[in-house]
Amino acid sequence: MVEFALILCLVAVVAITAITVTGNQLVLTFQDIEEAVTNPGDSGAAAVFTCLDGTPAALHGHKYHCHP
Repeated sequence: MVEFALILCLVAVVAITAITVTGNQLVLTFQDIEEAVTNPGDSGAAAVFTCLDGTPAALHGHKYHCHP
């Protein structure tokens, strides 16, 4: 029985760690979906963001980055 309790604690720690690590990404993804559902006509999702030199910015996750 002690072995079972230790395995159960290990699984709980791994689950809590996984949720903590991916929690921020899950929240941002949920906010993106909520924004798309709330404002379907908003062109923010389809608009191209440009850098200072006029080139289009690359989307990495939830942020746009300009590469020099």
